Amino acid sequence: MVFSKKIDIYYFITLLFLLLSANASFLSVSNIAWFLIIVFMCLLAIGRKLLLPGDLKTIGLFSLVYLLFVSVRDFTINDLDVQFFISDVIFLFKFVFLSFIFCTILKEKAAAYIVTVITHLTILSFFFFSFQLLDLGEYIYKFSSALNLRYSHEFPGYTNFLFFTFIKGQDEYRNSGFVWEPGSFGCFLVIALLLNFFLNNFTFDKKSKILIIGIITTLSTTDYLALLILLFCAYRFKVPKINFWAIVIVLVSALIIIFLPILGDKISDTYYNDISDLNRLKTLEIFYQHNHMQIPLNRFASMVYIYNLFGFKLILGVSNKYDAILNRTFDINISNGIFDFLAKFGLVGFIFLIYHYSRFCLANVLKWEYLIYCILVLLLVGFGEPILFLPIILMFIFMPVVQTRLSKKVLGN
Repeated sequence: MVFSKKIDIYYFITLLFLLLSANASFLSVSNIAWFLIIVFMCLLAIGRKLLLPGDLKTIGLFSLVYLLFVSVRDFTINDLDVQFFISDVIFLFKFVFLSFIFCTILKEKAAAYIVTVITHLTILSFFFFSFQLLDLGEYIYKFSSALNLRYSHEFPGYTNFLFFTFIKGQDEYRNSGFVWEPGSFGCFLVIALLLNFFLNNFTFDKKSKILIIGIITTLSTTDYLALLILLFCAYRFKVPKINFWAIVIVLVSALIIIFLPILGDKISDTYYNDISDLNRLKTLEIFYQHNHMQIPLNRFASMVYIYNLFGFKLILGVSNKYDAILNRTFDINISNGIFDFLAKFGLVGFIFLIYHYSRFCLANVLKWEYLIYCILVLLLVGFGEPILFLPIILMFIFMPVVQTRLSKKVLGN
């Protein structure tokens, strides 16, 4: 049982971990909150003797290699100011350490708690989302604004009161949940659904159904595509042999992508609009500066803009603070998570992340075909939103290490 009548400290830890990962509330924007939560987790791990010598060796070696990597890259190759190196070091102590200590405390229970807490937050989001659908979102906005909290995102109409985000005048028929916008919320739900399928052998239990409904309420193209892949993976897991129905499912999925307006048409329209935006950045700058906003570049435009600006520097990355260079000409808001991560940590860092994510997934699905589906899911949610640098994704670096060590310990006993 995940729950008991007593306070479930693991549930509380997971909730804090997810709220920081959500990058939406006053917790995410406060360095003090990050510090206090990480210290609290560390004290808990030490007090319960969960921090093993092997764990210290893992994080120590990772930190050493990471600091050496960013030092050489920032100062020698990219010739950057010390502020960029400081930003990379802060990233290590905030995002990476949070992911590490979470995995250290939860160990083999991490996936189950992630699924459970996200499922509960999704159910809570349905309550607030119903206000939006009933055209009562103004009450959410007034309530959230009255709390006078700081936010991780500052643009007109944005409000967040820890467990729900509402954007007045935008996306009022889409569910943002506890994350900063609908598409990003969908990414969290897709990751939770993937983990739940690992836990229940790709069964459509109550949690799976809630998560799927949650993904549907986001109206996110990339999350819908990721959902289709997950559903097909579930079918292939249950029916390993290639048969007539597998072919039908692939053909029907292709037709849905082509003819459903929110998928096929939206993808093509987004591409052409993105290319158009790149050719009129000076015009867009006038409008968005007047409204005190960054120029929002969509997925394809973000990809092209970052590649054109940094080119071969994307092999090692530029810096976690690359936006300081990106915005020297135009004040840009990037929405492509893969190229955001490439700009932060390069192709080298991206391959490192994919490798550890693959190790974790392969240990659960056991077949290379299913692993390919899992990688496609991560690439889709990463392409759709800048979430790859968040702790909910970085935790995959440490989950296979912690769980492998735990398995060896169990076998040794």
